[in-house]
Amino acid sequence: MQKRGFYITLGGIFTVVISFVFAISLVSDMGFGNSEFVMSDIMPEMFDEVSEKTNIESGESKIFSFDPGEGTNSVFWGIQIIDYKLGDSLSILISNIYGDDLGKFKTDQQTLFETIKIVKPEVYNFNVQNTGSGSINVVMMFTKNPESSEKFSNPNSPLVKTLMPLAISGIVLIIGIMIIVIGIIILVIDYRKKTSRFN
Repeated sequence: MQKRGFYITLGGIFTVVISFVFAISLVSDMGFGNSEFVMSDIMPEMFDEVSEKTNIESGESKIFSFDPGEGTNSVFWGIQIIDYKLGDSLSILISNIYGDDLGKFKTDQQTLFETIKIVKPEVYNFNVQNTGSGSINVVMMFTKNPESSEKFSNPNSPLVKTLMPLAISGIVLIIGIMIIVIGIIILVIDYRKKTSRFN
């Protein structure tokens, strides 16, 4: 019985290692190991429209336009810095063809995703400014009506197929860590019981 904590801890370590190896394998297979991976390449069916890779120099801006068309209530949009480096940052100003300000977003992360409500079907302009110190390459992605799109709700959608294995791996990793903690606690309790017998 005195070795129960050791075996539990060992089992937890084994679980953590297995989940970590599984996650690394998934990340490698999906292309995340590539420093210039593009999300739209990993989940090509998730987006209705994807822009070309565009270079933006420091301090400069580029405009990306998207026409949601009739029957569109909202648009799920995102931007990715493909060659992300520490210190990169963006400012995105959304406007319509009349120049009305419809929202402004800032990010210093590799990706940013947001949803905007569509009041009327017109062309929306996304003015992307490079507020970082170096040149960057970006890609913008758009999906119409994400709340009713099967791309998000269908269990066989690319999004679910991509993220579900990673989520399961993360849960298993957390369970493994909890098992290790429990094993260590049992080891301490057993050790104290053992030493108290000799006192």
